[in-house]
Amino acid sequence: MLSSPRNKTVDCPNSTAAAEPLPCHAVYPTRRACILAVAGILVSGPAATAAPPNPDFDLADYRGKVLYLDFWASWCGPCHLSFPYMNGLTTRFPGSDLAVIAVDVDHDRAKADAFLKRFGGNVPILFDSSGKLATRFGVKEMPTSILIGRDGSIRYIHKGFFPEKTPLYDAHITELLHER
Repeated sequence: MLSSPRNKTVDCPNSTAAAEPLPCHAVYPTRRACILAVAGILVSGPAATAAPPNPDFDLADYRGKVLYLDFWASWCGPCHLSFPYMNGLTTRFPGSDLAVIAVDVDHDRAKADAFLKRFGGNVPILFDSSGKLATRFGVKEMPTSILIGRDGSIRYIHKGFFPEKTPLYDAHITELLHER
Protein backbone atom coordinates (compact mmCIF):
# COMPACT_ATOMS: atom_id res chain seq x y z
CA MET A 1 0.00 0.00 0.00
CA LEU A 2 1.45 3.36 -1.03
CA SER A 3 0.06 6.22 1.01
CA SER A 4 2.00 9.13 -0.54
CA PRO A 5 5.33 9.83 -2.21
CA ARG A 6 6.71 11.08 1.14
CA ASN A 7 5.24 8.33 3.33
CA LYS A 8 5.23 4.89 1.78
CA THR A 9 3.90 1.74 3.41
CA VAL A 10 4.99 -1.68 2.21
CA ASP A 11 2.57 -4.38 3.32
CA CYS A 12 4.13 -7.77 3.91
CA PRO A 13 1.67 -10.66 4.24
CA ASN A 14 3.69 -12.70 6.74
CA SER A 15 3.90 -10.04 9.44
CA THR A 16 2.34 -11.10 12.71
CA ALA A 17 -0.12 -9.27 14.90
CA ALA A 18 1.38 -8.13 18.18
CA ALA A 19 -1.05 -10.16 20.28
CA GLU A 20 0.12 -13.71 19.58
CA PRO A 21 2.64 -15.67 17.53
CA LEU A 22 1.71 -17.49 14.36
CA PRO A 23 2.79 -21.04 13.53
CA CYS A 24 6.19 -21.29 11.86
CA HIS A 25 4.78 -21.95 8.39
CA ALA A 26 2.80 -18.71 8.59
CA VAL A 27 5.82 -16.50 9.23
CA TYR A 28 8.63 -18.04 7.14
CA PRO A 29 8.59 -17.96 3.33
CA THR A 30 9.73 -21.59 2.95
CA ARG A 31 9.82 -24.76 5.04
CA ARG A 32 13.62 -24.68 4.85
CA ALA A 33 13.74 -21.15 6.31
CA CYS A 34 11.42 -22.25 9.10
CA ILE A 35 13.59 -25.25 9.97
CA LEU A 36 16.79 -23.19 9.87
CA ALA A 37 15.29 -20.48 12.08
CA VAL A 38 14.03 -22.99 14.62
CA ALA A 39 17.44 -24.68 14.62
CA GLY A 40 19.07 -21.30 15.25
CA ILE A 41 21.18 -21.35 12.10
CA LEU A 42 20.08 -17.89 10.96
CA VAL A 43 21.98 -16.24 13.81
CA SER A 44 24.77 -13.72 13.37
CA GLY A 45 26.70 -11.28 15.49
CA PRO A 46 27.66 -11.22 19.17
CA ALA A 47 25.07 -11.20 21.91
CA ALA A 48 23.46 -7.93 23.00
CA THR A 49 21.20 -6.99 25.87
CA ALA A 50 18.30 -4.59 25.95
CA ALA A 51 18.96 -1.09 27.20
CA PRO A 52 16.81 0.32 29.99
CA PRO A 53 13.49 1.84 28.95
CA ASN A 54 13.84 5.22 27.33
CA PRO A 55 10.61 7.21 27.61
CA ASP A 56 12.55 10.29 26.53
CA PHE A 57 13.27 8.93 23.04
CA ASP A 58 13.24 12.00 20.85
CA LEU A 59 13.36 12.02 17.06
CA ALA A 60 15.01 15.44 17.20
CA ASP A 61 18.15 13.70 18.44
CA TYR A 62 18.40 12.07 14.98
CA ARG A 63 17.65 15.12 12.82
CA GLY A 64 20.07 15.16 9.90
CA LYS A 65 20.36 11.36 9.98
CA VAL A 66 18.31 8.61 8.39
CA LEU A 67 16.76 6.49 11.15
CA TYR A 68 15.86 2.81 10.73
CA LEU A 69 13.56 2.18 13.71
CA ASP A 70 12.63 -1.50 14.05
CA PHE A 71 9.93 -2.77 16.43
CA TRP A 72 10.30 -6.42 17.43
CA ALA A 73 9.40 -9.02 20.06
CA SER A 74 10.96 -12.29 21.18
CA TRP A 75 7.93 -14.35 20.09
CA CYS A 76 7.99 -12.93 16.56
CA GLY A 77 9.28 -15.44 13.98
CA PRO A 78 10.23 -12.93 11.27
CA CYS A 79 12.11 -10.89 13.89
CA HIS A 80 14.61 -13.77 14.08
CA LEU A 81 15.35 -13.14 10.41
CA SER A 82 15.50 -9.35 10.62
CA PHE A 83 18.33 -9.10 13.17
CA PRO A 84 21.08 -10.39 10.85
CA TYR A 85 19.85 -7.85 8.28
CA MET A 86 19.92 -4.97 10.77
CA ASN A 87 23.36 -6.02 12.04
CA GLY A 88 24.62 -5.86 8.45
CA LEU A 89 23.35 -2.34 7.79
CA THR A 90 26.43 -0.70 9.29
CA THR A 91 28.60 -2.89 7.05
CA ARG A 92 26.61 -2.08 3.90
CA PHE A 93 26.37 1.64 4.72
CA PRO A 94 29.69 2.42 6.46
CA GLY A 95 30.38 6.01 7.46
CA SER A 96 26.88 7.04 6.47
CA ASP A 97 24.34 9.09 8.35
CA LEU A 98 22.28 5.98 9.08
CA ALA A 99 21.19 5.24 12.66
CA VAL A 100 19.63 1.86 13.45
CA ILE A 101 17.61 1.31 16.62
CA ALA A 102 15.65 -1.82 17.53
CA VAL A 103 12.73 -1.37 19.93
CA ASP A 104 11.65 -4.44 21.92
CA VAL A 105 8.00 -4.57 22.97
CA ASP A 106 8.17 -7.70 25.15
CA HIS A 107 6.47 -7.45 28.53
CA ASP A 108 9.03 -9.87 30.00
CA ARG A 109 12.58 -8.49 29.99
CA ALA A 110 14.07 -11.97 30.47
CA LYS A 111 12.53 -13.12 27.17
CA ALA A 112 13.98 -10.10 25.38
CA ASP A 113 17.42 -10.72 26.85
CA ALA A 114 17.28 -14.43 25.86
CA PHE A 115 16.31 -13.44 22.31
CA LEU A 116 19.15 -10.92 22.13
CA LYS A 117 21.66 -13.44 23.46
CA ARG A 118 20.73 -15.69 20.55
CA PHE A 119 20.00 -13.23 17.72
CA GLY A 120 21.31 -9.82 18.80
CA GLY A 121 24.39 -8.03 17.64
CA ASN A 122 25.59 -4.49 17.13
CA VAL A 123 22.20 -2.72 17.00
CA PRO A 124 21.25 -0.40 19.90
CA ILE A 125 18.16 -1.69 21.71
CA LEU A 126 15.38 0.23 23.46
CA PHE A 127 13.12 -1.71 25.81
CA ASP A 128 9.46 -0.61 25.47
CA SER A 129 7.47 -3.04 27.63
CA SER A 130 4.72 -0.44 28.12
CA GLY A 131 4.29 -0.12 24.35
CA LYS A 132 4.43 3.68 24.50
CA LEU A 133 6.85 4.02 21.58
CA ALA A 134 5.00 1.39 19.56
CA THR A 135 1.73 3.24 20.14
CA ARG A 136 3.36 6.57 19.32
CA PHE A 137 4.39 5.19 15.92
CA GLY A 138 1.14 3.27 15.31
CA VAL A 139 2.84 -0.15 15.32
CA LYS A 140 0.39 -3.04 15.38
CA GLU A 141 2.38 -5.83 13.69
CA MET A 142 5.73 -7.45 14.36
CA PRO A 143 8.18 -6.72 13.04
CA THR A 144 7.58 -3.22 11.77
CA SER A 145 10.46 -1.10 10.50
CA ILE A 146 10.00 2.62 10.11
CA LEU A 147 12.39 4.61 7.95
CA ILE A 148 12.60 8.22 9.00
CA GLY A 149 14.20 10.83 6.77
CA ARG A 150 16.78 13.44 7.72
CA ASP A 151 13.96 15.94 8.32
CA GLY A 152 12.30 13.70 10.92
CA SER A 153 9.38 12.64 8.71
CA ILE A 154 8.30 9.02 8.34
CA ARG A 155 9.11 8.02 4.78
CA TYR A 156 8.66 4.23 4.62
CA ILE A 157 6.96 1.65 6.80
CA HIS A 158 7.85 -2.01 6.27
CA LYS A 159 5.42 -4.45 7.87
CA GLY A 160 6.97 -7.88 8.30
CA PHE A 161 10.43 -8.94 7.21
CA PHE A 162 11.26 -10.87 4.05
CA PRO A 163 14.89 -11.76 3.24
CA GLU A 164 14.08 -11.67 -0.48
CA LYS A 165 12.98 -8.02 -0.11
CA THR A 166 16.24 -6.78 1.41
CA PRO A 167 17.28 -5.16 -1.92
CA LEU A 168 14.09 -3.06 -1.69
CA TYR A 169 14.79 -2.18 1.95
CA ASP A 170 18.37 -1.20 1.01
CA ALA A 171 17.06 0.89 -1.91
CA HIS A 172 14.78 2.83 0.46
CA ILE A 173 17.70 3.49 2.81
CA THR A 174 19.97 4.53 -0.10
CA GLU A 175 17.30 6.89 -1.42
CA LEU A 176 16.98 8.62 1.95
CA LEU A 177 20.75 8.79 2.48
CA HIS A 178 21.15 10.56 -0.88
CA GLU A 179 18.63 13.26 0.04
CA ARG A 180 20.12 16.39 1.56
